[in-house]
Amino acid sequence: MERRIEIDGWKSGIRFSSCHMLLRHDKCSRLHGHTYCIHLRITGSVNEDMMLFDFGRVKEVLRGLASVLDHRTIIPTGNEEIGVTSSEDGRNVVVDLGGRTYSIPKEDAILLPIRMSTAEELSRYLLERFIKETGPGVNISRIELGVDEGMGQGAWCSMDLTARGAG
Repeated sequence: MERRIEIDGWKSGIRFSSCHMLLRHDKCSRLHGHTYCIHLRITGSVNEDMMLFDFGRVKEVLRGLASVLDHRTIIPTGNEEIGVTSSEDGRNVVVDLGGRTYSIPKEDAILLPIRMSTAEELSRYLLERFIKETGPGVNISRIELGVDEGMGQGAWCSMDLTARGAG
């Protein structure tokens, strides 16, 4: 019998505020920000302790992931159309986004191995990071992670762990 646990990031306070910009988008190519929220669903079978996954551990990892992104400018490094370099003095990240150039202090930027800083790509990146950090056991069959860009709009990514032979 499969079971599922869910974490609602809005109700659990798993949020971060970040800014970003999107390549080739009329409005969103300008630097702007969101209050993001992370949600998670885990499906599988309960273990010998009759638990699917410890809620406290899930929230701890998700809060850690959110804190790394909080109050930062998200810079995608996995897109060859977006130029990412350092300033001459090494103190700033310089981003060339379709003819717009931004110089951002390094401590205010987070470089992520994603193609675009969309909710879709953030959900994929965060799901992969969650799985890497928790190393879910053999009882987990599926994990879904959602990233909202404000209430009522978000993107989800899921991974079927049974298909990968996870354990």
